[in-house]
Amino acid sequence: MKKVLKYLLYIVIAFVGFLIAMNIFVPVYVFDEPVPFHGDYLLNPYQDIDSTWWKCCNFHGHTRQYGGITNGRNNGNAVYDSMYRLFGYDHVGISDYNKVNGYEDGRDPGYIPGFEHGYNVWKTHQVCLGTKKVRRIDYFFYQTLSHKQHMLNKLGEQNRVVAVAHPSFVDGSYNVRDMKYLSNYKLLEVLNGFVNSPEHWDMALTNGHLVYLIADDDTHDVLKINDIALRISYLNAKDNDADQLYDALLSGKAVGVDFHLDRTEKMDDKVARFKRDIPYLNHARLTGTHFDLSVTKPFQKVEFIGQNGIVLKEENYNKAAAVTTAYYDIQPSDMYVRTVLTFFDGSTMWLNPVTRHESNEITKQRLDHISYFWTITLWAIYLGVIILIVILVKNTSRIKKYT
Repeated sequence: MKKVLKYLLYIVIAFVGFLIAMNIFVPVYVFDEPVPFHGDYLLNPYQDIDSTWWKCCNFHGHTRQYGGITNGRNNGNAVYDSMYRLFGYDHVGISDYNKVNGYEDGRDPGYIPGFEHGYNVWKTHQVCLGTKKVRRIDYFFYQTLSHKQHMLNKLGEQNRVVAVAHPSFVDGSYNVRDMKYLSNYKLLEVLNGFVNSPEHWDMALTNGHLVYLIADDDTHDVLKINDIALRISYLNAKDNDADQLYDALLSGKAVGVDFHLDRTEKMDDKVARFKRDIPYLNHARLTGTHFDLSVTKPFQKVEFIGQNGIVLKEENYNKAAAVTTAYYDIQPSDMYVRTVLTFFDGSTMWLNPVTRHESNEITKQRLDHISYFWTITLWAIYLGVIILIVILVKNTSRIKKYT
């Protein structure tokens, strides 16, 4: 029995050692200072949208996998699919942990292979879409900015779209200040069924990172009223076709809706309210520096938000006014302008930003560079410490053996 326990201890030590080794042997990155949006060209992602094309989508949700070890609760594949179809979703995405679930392949014409990457203790996760290969490696313990950037870079090589997932979910995951320097990811999950992250988005945008939103339920139990049809991505795509959905996501032709949750209603009532009360964007046009928009239902408040998350303009209305349009005249000092509409039922609609550039040829900035000097130096120190620990353990074993 002692031998068995001894071997089990060795296995645990070896496993922990492996996790530590993965965590420390990561390239060290240095970062350039970011350059905020600037220039005379204003990029409006909604300039040419068609109001009849909106597709209702969810890209982040979980089914029961690995014998129930991961949190999928009641979400069998068929149940998951049927519940989203009940609400009238056009695209039903499944993002199981570190595994591509192919259930929707053949059922959803816009099928996109995807998964949620990450099993670290700080919930530093990523939603990966258009997956060519699942990356099994993760950094289990605390992650520095170098860890996060390296993972985004590696995931970007294996997936068509990488989105930073629920950055506000755990303090110490993606810190707001991280977004100043992180790059080489396509989307940010601004709206998530557990938590919204506008501060992270504004930090990225303020520092010139052209990152568009994605909104997801992050579903874990589709049979619960508070776990489905909460945060919705509406993509402006003519057909429910994978390439068209990718294009809408990456070009910013998407809005996020935070649908009001009524915990007292039954599921059938929520389905009816969802189909009846969801707002849609009719247009969001830019004429010179004049930005105007129209939606399908009256709203209570409109906010135009810019640099550092500052509200540039806010208008409030009473229900009797039945206001469905708003405008903002973009000022020379506005580096970007994003819009949030609040409706009388408590639901909100979030638009992607209008951004400034030098021309219509947009290049996203990259700030990261591997510092080979610091990487070699730190790896040498780590290796030296590991060798020292091994020698100390061996010497301690020998002393015990002969005493």
